[in-house]
Amino acid sequence: MSNDVQLRLMSTVYACMRPLARVLMRSGITYKSFAEIAKVAFVHEALLESDTKGRTTNASRVAVRTGLSRKEVRRVSEGGQIPSGTDGPTDPGGPLARLLHAWHFDPRFLNDEGSPRDLAFDEGVPSFTDLVRSVAGDVPPGAVRAELLRGAAMMELDNGAFRPTKRYFVPSHFDEKAVTVMSAMLFPFLSGLEHNSNPERTVAGYIQRVAYAKLRSEDRDEFRVWSREQATSFIESIDDWLTLRQIPLDTEGEPISAIGAFFYEGPEVDDIVRTKNTEDKKSAP
Repeated sequence: MSNDVQLRLMSTVYACMRPLARVLMRSGITYKSFAEIAKVAFVHEALLESDTKGRTTNASRVAVRTGLSRKEVRRVSEGGQIPSGTDGPTDPGGPLARLLHAWHFDPRFLNDEGSPRDLAFDEGVPSFTDLVRSVAGDVPPGAVRAELLRGAAMMELDNGAFRPTKRYFVPSHFDEKAVTVMSAMLFPFLSGLEHNSNPERTVAGYIQRVAYAKLRSEDRDEFRVWSREQATSFIESIDDWLTLRQIPLDTEGEPISAIGAFFYEGPEVDDIVRTKNTEDKKSAP
């Protein structure tokens, strides 16, 4: 792959990461959690590939392919796990997660009944500011307060003190349907993209088509309505066809077959990349 193709691919990845980063932050997931999951994915995919002679890939070759050290490759391959729904906070090292944990378990911030104290922002001992400084280092207490309130992880009482409402930081305004959509649409799309770009595939490429154009305002309004009607009709006809032929979803060893439709309205990838480059030039000394 030429350097130009790699640069274009990374620019596209950056643009794709922007909305994904918004979804992750909206759900309370930090960069640290995302980076660890990305590392696990890189290592596991590299381990699944064999060399030209069919031999199993070893830690050294995985390290070369992923850019990680052999020590890190071994750590991930031996113990790298993805979190399940019962694992508690996804990033126990994140400042908000650490703060809520301390508020519920550190004796300094518990009352006589062993429950979290109500804390004034910067008055009394201990205060909310003391709590922030004990677990979050140089993170401004005001910023932490704003994020906890925005995520409904604590409430402000009539007397101005604060009380935690959650033990883990999972913002209440996050729409859990996004997880379902990612599982049912984003994952199959990316898997199909990988399949189509694999020169060693033994099965024909999967259909991946998109139609787009720049429209006048009145035409955009009409297109939103018309495309929803057309897509709904199409998906319902596909669903009818699949329903007549489906086997139980828990049948082992059989893959699923799926097709999806989506609507998008916004900037192109090149617009996102161009905007970032322009902002970088303006902020450069």
